[in-house]
Amino acid sequence: MGYGHAERNLALIRQLEAETRELLARLDEPDLEQSAWLQEVTSAERQAGHHRRPETATAHPSIF
Repeated sequence: MGYGHAERNLALIRQLEAETRELLARLDEPDLEQSAWLQEVTSAERQAGHHRRPETATAHPSIF
């Protein structure tokens, strides 16, 4: 019921992360902080891929 906002926010965060990854990939020499962030996000994404539930096409019905 109250998860709609969280799901939209998470989708926006994931989109921002994807765009940031693309921008960092275009850099010839990213600095240490940029490289560390890219490695952190990439490894977290790989781990989440193993544990992520598949997206559903239908919304869960609310009890009320």
